[in-house]
Amino acid sequence: MNKIAKYILMAGVVLMAAACEKEQTATGEGGVNFDINLSAETRAVNGGDFTPETLKVRIYREDGALIRRYTSMEEIPAPLYLVAGNYSILVEAGDKENTAFADPADAAALQQSLCYRGEQPFTVSAHATTNIAVTCPTENTKATVVFDTASTEHENSLLTDVKIQLAAMSSTATTVEGYEADVTAAEAPALTFNGAGAGYFLLPEEVTSIVWAFSATHPEDGVVSKVGTISNVEAGKGYKVSFRYSKTPDGFMGIQVFVDDTIDEIENDFDFKPQPEITGDGITTALNTYTDGSTVTLVCESINDLVSLSLGGVEFLSEGAVVEGAVTGLTATVLESSKVQIVLSADYFATLRGAYQNLEFGMTDTGGDYTQKIQFVKTGLVSTATTADLWANTASFEAVVTSSASNVAVHYRKQGTSEWAEAQLTAGADMSYTGVSTAVWSESTNVNGYTVYTPNTAKSIFANSAYEYQLVVDGTVVDSAVLNTSTSQSIPSASLEDTSLSCWTQSNTSAPFWGSGNNTYKSNLCTQSSYTGQDGSYCAYLKCSETLGMLASGNIFTGTFSMSGFSGTVSFGVKYDWQARPSALKVKVWHNLGAVTTTKYSSAIPEGDPDQGVIQAVVIDWSSQHKVTSGASEPSGVWSPENGTDASSCGKVLGYGVTYPTGKTSGSSMVELEIPIVWYDKTSKPSSNYTLILSAATSRYGDYMNGCNTNEMYIDHFQWVY
Repeated sequence: MNKIAKYILMAGVVLMAAACEKEQTATGEGGVNFDINLSAETRAVNGGDFTPETLKVRIYREDGALIRRYTSMEEIPAPLYLVAGNYSILVEAGDKENTAFADPADAAALQQSLCYRGEQPFTVSAHATTNIAVTCPTENTKATVVFDTASTEHENSLLTDVKIQLAAMSSTATTVEGYEADVTAAEAPALTFNGAGAGYFLLPEEVTSIVWAFSATHPEDGVVSKVGTISNVEAGKGYKVSFRYSKTPDGFMGIQVFVDDTIDEIENDFDFKPQPEITGDGITTALNTYTDGSTVTLVCESINDLVSLSLGGVEFLSEGAVVEGAVTGLTATVLESSKVQIVLSADYFATLRGAYQNLEFGMTDTGGDYTQKIQFVKTGLVSTATTADLWANTASFEAVVTSSASNVAVHYRKQGTSEWAEAQLTAGADMSYTGVSTAVWSESTNVNGYTVYTPNTAKSIFANSAYEYQLVVDGTVVDSAVLNTSTSQSIPSASLEDTSLSCWTQSNTSAPFWGSGNNTYKSNLCTQSSYTGQDGSYCAYLKCSETLGMLASGNIFTGTFSMSGFSGTVSFGVKYDWQARPSALKVKVWHNLGAVTTTKYSSAIPEGDPDQGVIQAVVIDWSSQHKVTSGASEPSGVWSPENGTDASSCGKVLGYGVTYPTGKTSGSSMVELEIPIVWYDKTSKPSSNYTLILSAATSRYGDYMNGCNTNEMYIDHFQWVY
C-alpha cells in the first residue's frame, strides 16, 4: 500500500470517528464496539495495568479476507463502522516462543508469560451499533508435580537427589535415559523440578500428552526411577501428578495423576503493539515437514512499511530494497511497501545440516524490530541425539527421512582413517530412524590359555577422538556431521609432582591413591626423585633393597600398605570413576634390571638369569581390596591378572595390561612405553568399591624374594590411551 493511500485511509477513519460523535452512519453501514478481555489463572495483582508485550488483533470478513489490523486499542474506532454483514475478530497475546516456563513467583510475571487467544464471530447491522465481548482464555497448560515428604504412609522422606522432568510430547521410552533422549531429539518444551513444583506449557501442534520422568536415590534401594504419560491433555487446563515411593518385596512406586480443570479467571483490558508476520501455504507455528527438492514460498506482511528483512542474521532486504544473492537459494520480491514474498528453493535447504531447523527471520518495519522463527524438519541427521557410550564403545544415531526409503544407515569412521563402518537404522514413528553402532573386537588367548579380547579402536567408538559420520539413504549420502568424544578421565597425581603423596612416606595404611612398601626396615623402596625426560620436575624412583637375604623390590601401587612384625601386607585396589574404556596405559620409564641374585622362596627366575620388572594396569570390580603378605615367611595371596577373571576372591578382573621389562633402558633418558589392555569382559562396567589397580615393581617375583638386589626403575606420567 503506498503512502498516499494510507493518508486517505487515515482520513477516512477520522471522518468516521467524527460521524460517530454526531450519531450519524453511512448508508448500509453499522457500528461495533469491542470489549476485549483476557482470562487466566486467579492470582492477586497489586496495582498497575497489565499490558502483554506481544499482541495482535485481526478482523476478517465472512469469506476469510483480512480487512483490519490494529496496533493498539486506541486505534480501533469506537464504534468501528463496517459494511453490514458477518465478520470475525481474532485476538492473540503473549510470547509463542516461551513454550515452557516454571510458575513465576508474582502475578505480573505470570500474566506476561502466558499466551492468550480469543476468536469471536459478529454481525454488523445497518444503522445500528453492536457491542461485542471478546474473551481470550489462556492457551497454556499448567502442570503441577506433587512430592510429599511429610506423610508416614510412604518413604518419600528417605529419597534424595529427586529429579522430576516433564515434557509436552509423546514418547514410548521406558527409562529416564530414553525419556531424556526423546526430549532432546524432539526439541520438546520441557521442565525440570528438584521435588514439587509447577510450570506451564504451550502444547505443540497435535501434541495431546505430557510425559514425565522421576528419578531419586534411596539409601537402601539405590536409584529408583519411573516414566509415564498424562494423556488427553488440553490447552488451558491444569494437570497434577503425585509421586510416592513405598518399599515392597518387588519395589513399588505409586503414581497418582488427576486433572484439575477448575481454572479461575481474571480479566484485564490491554493495549498492544504491531508486529510483522510471516505466513505461507501449509506453514504452521509448529514443526513443518520439508519435502526433499521442493520450494517453500512465504510472505512477510506488516501494517507498516517494511524496512529490512534478514534470515539467520543475513540481510536480504535493506532500506526496503532486495539484496540480490545475499542468502543462497533465497529469492525476495517486494509486492507492496508492507508486503514481501520470500521463496526458499531446494538450494537453500541443501545448505542446512541436520534434520531440525529453526529459520529465524529478523523483521524491521517503521514500528520497530521483531523476530519470528519457523521450524522445519527435513531429511538429515539429528546430531543433538547422537550419543557415545564410551565404555560399550558404541554410538547411538538418529535421523529423519521424510520420503520413503528401503535402506537407511549411518557410515562412520575415525578421523584420519579411510575405512567406513556401518550402523543400520530402523524406522520408528514420525519419520525417525535410529540405530546403534557395533563395537568390534578380536579374540585371542593369553599366556595362560585364557580367552581375551582386544578392541578395534578404528571401528569402535573410543574417548578423546573425532568420528565423521554420514546419513546414507538408499546408497546416497544426504547429510554428515562429526562426533567428538573428548573426556576428562585422568589418573590422580599421574605425574607424581605432589611432594606430600603417601607413597614417599612410611604412612601408607590409608593412602588415598598412591602407596608403596616403604617401612621402618626398608624406607627407600619408593622415593620422589628426578631423571632426564620426566614429565615436570619429579618422578618416582623405585630401588630394590636387600638385608641379610631379605629382598624387597622397589615398588609403587594404588592401594595401602601395613607392617606386622617383619611381614608387610599390600592391599591392592582403589575406587576409580571410569568414564571411558581405555585401550592402553602409557608411562615414561627408565630401568636398570640385572641378573637374579636372590631366590629365597621361589626359583621362578633362576639365580643368574635376567630379572624382570613389572608394570601393570588392571580393571577390577572388587567388593574389597586384595591382600598380599610377604616378608619373614612364604608369601600369601599372590595373584596375577593373567590367571583369568577370578584371579582374586574379591571379585572379577575385567581387563588388564601388563609388561615385564628386562635389562637396561638404552640411553640416559626416560622412554615412553605403551602397554595394551586386553579384556576378559567386553560389556561390564566396574561398579563395586574397588575398580582400578596400577602398579610397578623392580622385580616381577619380588613377593617371593626372587630378584636382583641392585634393580632400579624411574617411572612417571601415567596416562590412558584410547
